[in-house]
Amino acid sequence: MPEKLDRRKARTREQLRKALIEIMEEKGPDRVTVSDLTEKANINRSTFYLHYTDAVDLLSQVKDEVWEGLRSRMEKLDPYEYLSYASRSEPDPAMVNVIEYYAEHADFFRVILGPKGDPAFTVQIKEFLQTQHISKILDLRPDLAETIVPKDFMIAYFAASNLSILLHWIESGMQQSPSSIALMITHILGSAVRQLYGIEAGKV
Repeated sequence: MPEKLDRRKARTREQLRKALIEIMEEKGPDRVTVSDLTEKANINRSTFYLHYTDAVDLLSQVKDEVWEGLRSRMEKLDPYEYLSYASRSEPDPAMVNVIEYYAEHADFFRVILGPKGDPAFTVQIKEFLQTQHISKILDLRPDLAETIVPKDFMIAYFAASNLSILLHWIESGMQQSPSSIALMITHILGSAVRQLYGIEAGKV
């Protein structure tokens, strides 16, 4: 495909993606129509159907693309490194990389994680954090079921609180740097596992 057509295709997709986010913020994901999208993006319906089958297809592709980018960064989070940085009150570089991704797609995350967003997308992120990251930190103590805050409750709390911090940061205009937010999250989690469970970086 000629470069000019590639650029035109990318521009059209970006217009539709921007329109999707704006309409979702107004109406929620379940009420977006092709007419809404073409009007907001200022393109005709035939152009829309060259790229997507319907509004659901557009939303699904956008969610898949954003999720894959986020997942690939979250996969690099290492709980052992996490605790080591926390003990030095330094942000984990892998966490900074994740926060930067949220910043790059702030408009999408603000809407999809907000009150008119998609609860399933929020659950997808939480489940990944719970199973692939936070649980690995707490697995360092096999006796956590006997503590005042059992492991499954703490895992759920950490996953939800991390997302709450990120959403508040995005909604309040991202005045702090990604490094500052990463340090905040690192410090909260590191302090909690140390104080509640006695998990120290030096014991990892």
